[in-house]
Amino acid sequence: MGETTTPRPVRTTKTSFRIIEFVQARERATLSEVAEGVGIACSTAHNHLATLCDEGWLVEHDGTYEIGLKFLHFGRSAYYRTPLFNTARQHVNDLAERTNLEVEFLVEEYGRIISIADVIHEPRGYGDPDKSTWSGVGQYYHMHNTASGKVLLAELPDERVDEILDQWGMPAQTPYSVTNRETLEAQLETIREQGYAEIHQEVLEGFSNISAAVMLPDGTPFGALSIGWPTYFYENGVEPDMIENLLETVDAIEADLATQLESVNYRASPQP
Repeated sequence: MGETTTPRPVRTTKTSFRIIEFVQARERATLSEVAEGVGIACSTAHNHLATLCDEGWLVEHDGTYEIGLKFLHFGRSAYYRTPLFNTARQHVNDLAERTNLEVEFLVEEYGRIISIADVIHEPRGYGDPDKSTWSGVGQYYHMHNTASGKVLLAELPDERVDEILDQWGMPAQTPYSVTNRETLEAQLETIREQGYAEIHQEVLEGFSNISAAVMLPDGTPFGALSIGWPTYFYENGVEPDMIENLLETVDAIEADLATQLESVNYRASPQP
C-alpha cells in the first residue's frame, strides 16, 4: 500500500493570492505598496506581480496594478454554477418588486456568507436610484453580525459554528455589532424559535434587515433570504406583513427547489 500524504499549502501560491487580495482591497497598488502591505521583499513582489500580469489576473498601468477582467470571466462560472441559484434569484426579484426594498440572497462558503443576488427595484432613501441591481453581489460578510449569517449559523451543528467563530472571530463592524459568544448563542436560540433573524445596524450603521434560512429537502441549509432597509423606515419595529412576506417567499423557494431537485434527481454538492 502506498503512503498517505497530507497535502500542505504551497507558500508561493498563498503569497500570490495575498497579493491579489491586497490589490483588490485597495482597488489599485504600486510595487512598493504591495511589498510593504504583504510583508515581502520588493524583488519577490515584482516576480509575483509580473507572473500574475502575464497570466491575466492583474493588469499594470504606469506602475500601478489592478484586478484583471479575467476574474469576471471566472466569476460568471461561479455565479451560474448551479441552476438552483437562478431559482433563488427569480424570487429575489419578485420580492424586491413587491416590497420596494433591498432583497438579497446569500450562501455560506468557507465560514463566511457571500451575496449571489442583491436587488432594489425602487431604492428609497439610499443607493443609486438609476440602478435596479445593487453592487452587493459578490460581497463577503461575517456570519456573526448579519441577519443572513445568523439564520444560517442557527441551522448548523454546534461544532461547525465553533469552527467558523474560531476561524473568523467576531470583529465589530459597527458599535452595534455582537462580539460576545454568549450573546450570539442566545440570539441563535431565539432565531430557531421564531424562524427568522432581525438585526439593526450591526453590519452597517443606518441599515437594518430581517432574514430567514432557505432549506434543501434533505434538511441542510441552502442559503438565506433577507429584506433590508434604512433603519429610520421602521423605528417602532418591523411590520408583521414584512415578516410574513419574507417567510412566504422562503416557503415558495423551498417548494421550487424541491420540485427542481426531484425532476432532475439533483444532489447538492457538499458545502465547504
